Amino acid sequence: MVAKLFITYGLFLFLISTSFGQTNSQIYEQNEQLKQIKNEINRLEGRLGDKEKEEMESLKILDLINQQTLQLNKLINKLEIEERAKEKEINKISGNISTVEKRINNLKDEYGRYVVWIYKNSKSSFFTFLFNAESINQAIIRYKYLKSITARNQEVITELKENKEQLTSLSDQYRVEVSKKEALVSQKKTEQNILGKRKNEKEELVDGIKNDQQTLEQMIRTKQQQEIQIKNIIARLIEEERQRQAKLREAKLKNEDISAIADYNYDNYESFVDLKNKLNWPIAKGSIFRKFGENVNEKLKTVTLNYGIDLKAEKNAVVQAVAQGRVSVIDWIPGYGTIVIITHKGNFRTVYGHLIDIYVNEGDEVLGGTQLARVSDSLEGRIMHFEIWNERNYQNPEQWLMKK
Repeated sequence: MVAKLFITYGLFLFLISTSFGQTNSQIYEQNEQLKQIKNEINRLEGRLGDKEKEEMESLKILDLINQQTLQLNKLINKLEIEERAKEKEINKISGNISTVEKRINNLKDEYGRYVVWIYKNSKSSFFTFLFNAESINQAIIRYKYLKSITARNQEVITELKENKEQLTSLSDQYRVEVSKKEALVSQKKTEQNILGKRKNEKEELVDGIKNDQQTLEQMIRTKQQQEIQIKNIIARLIEEERQRQAKLREAKLKNEDISAIADYNYDNYESFVDLKNKLNWPIAKGSIFRKFGENVNEKLKTVTLNYGIDLKAEKNAVVQAVAQGRVSVIDWIPGYGTIVIITHKGNFRTVYGHLIDIYVNEGDEVLGGTQLARVSDSLEGRIMHFEIWNERNYQNPEQWLMKK
């Protein structure tokens, strides 16, 4: 299994380097992260011969599978966005082709009428046509008419040529865009197949180690150590939002271009504070598995501090946003798996952990009830982690969620 992971990361390293709309520094950073993961897998592969060490490192292998699952999920979502953009571009080009084809047909009709007129009047010269005028004024009018249709004919010929060239260019562009879309569809299918394999490997690994007490203790210790990461992310989001609003205010005061600054206003969202005791649950049929605050694990004889609540979910349970907001972060944290953080009105943020099959992207606006992901299987079962933060202060979600 580890050898397969090693090969897959090599392929994924190539694919991610071709991601759309990324800067060289972003590509370099992603490649460096993937290299580190690949090196870790390679290191573990040399140690898997010893069964005892294999069990000790199983949690790391599981973490690596979870990390890759998230990255594959993100890549697939990007490919779907790009695919929709290509479809839109193809439809636009197709419409332009139809417009140009109609214009060409109209020009051909106009030129055909000119040719017929020339043919009908070819038996007599243009000079005869002029000299047979009954007056000077009529002769001048006939001359201007002959001159205008001759000039118009030249315009028609020029327009016809230009439109045919445009049609050729649009047709070439259409074929290129269709080819790109087909490549995107093919790449997405490949990534989906890899993602499916990773999920199967994860299920097999979880089934093999979920009853191992040493691994469970290691997972709990990791979760305690990594809670600080969520705090740090929340703090970073608060600072980034403060800087964004300051830049917007300054740019608007100076009448400067604000196109480079994300311009959205959380004040336009529904009031989060007014939803206290009324929030919908993040999963429809979840029951509380681990409460907010201190929790005692009788089996492992440990005490842990929970900054949110953990909900026991059914198979394939869908996770939903509890209120209107904007997706600020999609990331992976040891002990919490894939997480989604949503920013709401009034500097409130909700955290959703232990996810798989992410349906949203960073920056998406969501409403209460918007599907975010599914609950991932873990060593403890299908347990979803949920937190509520106001500024840097964590809240007890049970005081916010509606009573069941």
